[in-house]
Amino acid sequence: MSVEDLLNQIEDLLEEGKSGLLGGGKVKVDAEAIRSIINDIRINMPDEVIQARKIAAERKVILSKASDAAELKIKQAEIQARKLVEEHEITKNAEVNAQEIINEAKRQAAELVEKAKANSNEIVANAQQWAADLKNGASSFVDTIMNESDEILAQSIEDFSRNLNKVRIASQQLKSATAKKNG
Repeated sequence: MSVEDLLNQIEDLLEEGKSGLLGGGKVKVDAEAIRSIINDIRINMPDEVIQARKIAAERKVILSKASDAAELKIKQAEIQARKLVEEHEITKNAEVNAQEIINEAKRQAAELVEKAKANSNEIVANAQQWAADLKNGASSFVDTIMNESDEILAQSIEDFSRNLNKVRIASQQLKSATAKKNG
């Protein structure tokens, strides 16, 4: 039995329900029959819907981990930059450069998180629309979700890698400046 048929059964039960004393569109229905139909809907729900939900949940976990890793790298860079600046007065120029790199990394990390949130919201909205239009193309919608997720993850990893390289360069510049001062 299809999900559409099961939903029609629920509508039939509501139509057949007994009107309550209070009126206002309220009816008494067989709750067990409706629960049974809902259970059948869950059993008959296409694997693509379940897969789409899992993909959305996994994507949130991956984005959260990427955001946490970016924050950790930023904090480590800030700590290292502070130590070097406090130890050597000559490194003022390096401090300015490092702060610009840190600010840029923060901006890109915030942008990455915002993009991820927007894309997550878009994916959830698409998944809800897809469930409503299940008869008209469930397979193509799942393919679209998976492609978007791959692109977003690839972009996220690329942005994170770029930010990490900038932080490393700043660290090397600070070390070089310190070595020149001491050497």
